[in-house]
Amino acid sequence: MILAVAALLAVALTAGALFAAGQRQQPETQPLAEPSVADVAAPGPPAVAIPSEPSPERVSVQPGDVEERSDLPPITKEPSRYPNLDSNLRRLAEGSSAIRRTENAAGGVSGPAAEPVLVTFYVDPDYVADVRQYLEDNGVFVRNVGADYIEAHVPASLLGAASEQTGVQRVDAVIPPQPQSSGSVVSQGVELHQANAWHKQGYRGQGVKVGVIDSGFQGFGQLQGTELPRVVTARCYFTDARAPSSLLSDCEAADCEERTCNHGTAVAETLNDVAPEAALYVANPMTLGDLRDSADWMAQQGVQVVNMSLGWIADGPGDGTSPFSASPLNTIDAAVSNGITWVNAGGNSARNVWYGTFSDPDGDGWHNFTLRDAGNTFFLPFDEDSPRRSRVTAFIRWDDSWGGADCDLDLLLVRSIPGPDNDIIIIGDDIIQDGGANDIPLAIVQAKAIDVADEGRYYLAIRKGTCTDAPAWIQLTAWMSDDLQHYSSGGHVGNPAESRNPGMLAAAATHWWDIDYIADYSSRGPTIDGRTKPDITGVACGHSTTLGRSRPGSACPFGGTSQASPHVAGLAALVMQRFPAYTPEQVTNYLQQNATDRETSGKDNVWGYGFAILPAPPANPPPSNTDPGSILHTSNVTVRNGLNPGEAIVSWDAVPGATYYRVGYVNMEADYPIAKASVSGEWQGAFWFQDVNAQDIKVVDGRAEYTIRRLARGVRHAFTVQTSQDVHRSGVYWSGQFGWPNQPYWQFLTTAP
Repeated sequence: MILAVAALLAVALTAGALFAAGQRQQPETQPLAEPSVADVAAPGPPAVAIPSEPSPERVSVQPGDVEERSDLPPITKEPSRYPNLDSNLRRLAEGSSAIRRTENAAGGVSGPAAEPVLVTFYVDPDYVADVRQYLEDNGVFVRNVGADYIEAHVPASLLGAASEQTGVQRVDAVIPPQPQSSGSVVSQGVELHQANAWHKQGYRGQGVKVGVIDSGFQGFGQLQGTELPRVVTARCYFTDARAPSSLLSDCEAADCEERTCNHGTAVAETLNDVAPEAALYVANPMTLGDLRDSADWMAQQGVQVVNMSLGWIADGPGDGTSPFSASPLNTIDAAVSNGITWVNAGGNSARNVWYGTFSDPDGDGWHNFTLRDAGNTFFLPFDEDSPRRSRVTAFIRWDDSWGGADCDLDLLLVRSIPGPDNDIIIIGDDIIQDGGANDIPLAIVQAKAIDVADEGRYYLAIRKGTCTDAPAWIQLTAWMSDDLQHYSSGGHVGNPAESRNPGMLAAAATHWWDIDYIADYSSRGPTIDGRTKPDITGVACGHSTTLGRSRPGSACPFGGTSQASPHVAGLAALVMQRFPAYTPEQVTNYLQQNATDRETSGKDNVWGYGFAILPAPPANPPPSNTDPGSILHTSNVTVRNGLNPGEAIVSWDAVPGATYYRVGYVNMEADYPIAKASVSGEWQGAFWFQDVNAQDIKVVDGRAEYTIRRLARGVRHAFTVQTSQDVHRSGVYWSGQFGWPNQPYWQFLTTAP
């Protein structure tokens, strides 16, 4: 008879998953080795097989499947005492209730019940302030607050009561980051992407600000001045209840597991190889709220290109949108609207995603991955020296409404033991989806080998509760060191690589020693709603001082789309230096249109638009502000409301040698949408400019200032200041060359009502 184990997992809770090859594919993090026990236990295709373009069809049960049937029990499900808590938090809250009653009788709460857990409250926007006040009144450290969410460090003893507060829709544990990535040392990608030719012509990222949003930055300081810039601006987050810090040393010392500790350092090193003179900004967000805060902070600093070699738990229907304001998809949209070109790792999930139709040929309520197999098997090792290899985080999303989901599916982790009726259910996400306004089609399980007592064969199983119609599709994703036994040829794209924002690129990976073949782990499209992804392909397995040198076909210390992505982001920085007025969409279009096709002409679901490559560099080097006749650029543009309604005071660093300034503004509510919807879509043309003789501009302590009047009141505007030294008057028109500001190009202000 099957044993049901109620295992309370001691899981460290934070947010996100790194997209680099080592977490999922051991050959990407160490020299290639003989097949492991996992390879024998869960057979798959040859390790070096290069799949062709994946078919967009979903995987379905085939008549010839003959795998042994998995040993699963009848379905039973009981309503929870705390329905707003996720499965892990329910166990924690229900367990702590008994502890709390006992300890209260003894005079106080201590131990596990008092330990804070990092969680996200999803809240009706009208009640966010009330819930925050409740938490703070109970001594809770509130980490981030958004329009519809609160992130906080809540004692286990308070979880149940907090989840029942008016306006609380759902409370989820923050999911821990999962590494998948597998100066004098320069990545081979610099030459293969032809960035070196641009370097020779003076395009090295000068005047461009780039951001790296990642996990650990251990060892960063040791590389400053050689492999990394001497000056770096940081925003560092902590796992415990503390506000973010601006000290780089805090990013270096942040809690992490092996190989996540210096993942961000390796990513920054790669980007710096491609754009060695760009100004660098780094952040290590641990939650979705941290991520939004990081992106907003970088926008305020004038960052123009961001790389994020991270992936996150699905939080939308797979069409590139999410109903949650803290979603990475919405964070990217906000960043792009602030002028940031965003490059993201496309993912390494080619062998860790199953995408297909729900199938239950025997009517027992369990989904069959093949005709006779209701389990998707993998090997979970127990390795004291490598906690990340001994961990699995898996989740499913399915075809249903995100808010009002009424098809009830559960995901379970099961220990496979030889013999009849011996399999053990370790843990399951048993939230009930019954059409409630806050019900979403998402189920998550996570576990460590140390918590489930032993390494060995496990499998993931999907069961259907009350569901009028079986879902048209299911996407199962597993973050772990082994491959799934059953995986699909496409449909691997996750969050936020599935973004539909044209100012964002999702990067696939190819190894530098053979750039005509896609890496076998690189995620393939299409997206669930049928869009072609990824967008472009970059080099992986390049040399790295942080992680080590690679050897063709035998060692790849820094593999995966985690390194492919910063190669592409570095190219974007060079493009921004050459074309400083480009919008994010223009930058991404430039890179995609210059990419070289692989396999098929045009965009496909393996390579995107192809291998990223820069065209021949311009013949002349970029101008500098000190060269006679060159284009001048303003810096440090700021804007504030004037003394009267409808006035804005624009300030900037006065530019020596400037003859005229061109002060511009655009109404973001009236003029911007019209220009964006035009045939060209070039919204810079919506700016209204006022040309002013530099001699007429008041300068105090090196700062120039100009007041713009008669602006629409209570409306968001963008402001900029262009500069020239060779403008002359011809009739009533001005001629000459004006330069956009160095960084940022514009600033935003909502005028006083």
